[in-house]
Amino acid sequence: MKFGAFFVGQRPQLHEQYSDQKDNPNPVTRTDVEVYQDILKGAELAEYLGFDSVWIAEHAFSEHSIISSPHSLLAAIAARTKRVQIGVACTIVPWHAPLRLAQDLATIDVISGGRVVVGIGRGYQKREFDIYGIDIAESRDRFIEGMDITVKAWTEDRFSYNGQFFQFPEVMVIPKPVQQPTPPILMAVTHSPESVEIAVSNRWGLFTVGSSFFPASPDSDQNLISLYHRRMVEEGVAPDDMEIAAVRNVYVSPTDKEAIDLLTPRLQWAGDMGEFLRRPVSELANAPGGLRGYENYIRDPFIEQDLVAERGIEGMAAIGSPEKVTAAIKELEDNHVTNFVSYLDAGGLDFDQVSRSLKLFAEKVMPNFR
Repeated sequence: MKFGAFFVGQRPQLHEQYSDQKDNPNPVTRTDVEVYQDILKGAELAEYLGFDSVWIAEHAFSEHSIISSPHSLLAAIAARTKRVQIGVACTIVPWHAPLRLAQDLATIDVISGGRVVVGIGRGYQKREFDIYGIDIAESRDRFIEGMDITVKAWTEDRFSYNGQFFQFPEVMVIPKPVQQPTPPILMAVTHSPESVEIAVSNRWGLFTVGSSFFPASPDSDQNLISLYHRRMVEEGVAPDDMEIAAVRNVYVSPTDKEAIDLLTPRLQWAGDMGEFLRRPVSELANAPGGLRGYENYIRDPFIEQDLVAERGIEGMAAIGSPEKVTAAIKELEDNHVTNFVSYLDAGGLDFDQVSRSLKLFAEKVMPNFR
């Protein structure tokens, strides 16, 4: 089992998902500077403690994450670390000009000495697409075309392109990444079996977020991981050659109660924000002739109340004592997961809070898997 540290960059302050601020369960205030400073310090600490990778998010226009220029931040993390792999979980491919994306990630791979892991996804927040002037109905097609160009830019000396969204004459794209033929690529999958097939056909790893990772709703959600594993085996890929990463909200304390008391209002805030941001695309997807691939996007075990009741407030979490967190990770390991990624700053946890959990995780949890 490999271990990653994931910093989403939440900055609770405006609480725009609440019509009445008295409803806010998590009255935390953080500045933009504090968020970024805490991420940089957290990345350094994660490397020191023996984590294998450090991840950051990409989002825009909400407090769910203020990491709107992730590749700039990734370069700063590269400069402050020497060993850990570094990645964005995930780069929203439809927002990026593919040649620019290829150059940016290759540059970070060069300056980091070949430590980039490429997390990719199509995005889900409709208002982000609307503000950027991109039709979210095109997200899957833009994702596929964008990655086709990006991989060609890394693997071909020169090439031209005539696609649906991008056309250009023969071009030489440099620099090339240190890792050849490409850095490792993991595709974010949340609810769509069609996305699993894209990952399988390209032999990409799986970055499971949202409801897709096990265990959330046992009757459905673990099946995307199971489907990926089965389809990769059918395609002749050995289990030891598969990369399946699972993200969970994580907090480790000496006792279950201490961790749960600290995280409960923060998870409530994060769940309310998630529902607020996901509702528009879910409504669009479930309308007549709806948007393909997003039909169940609002169904997460920390958002939808029937799933909360089924799995509990910790349905998307590994929160509590070292023994409890170890058991949660073991359950994932038993269901094909090879890389456990700790979502560390839910609801605006600061560096002091995160560092206490990280240190206990490294001391009491990680040795059980190594």
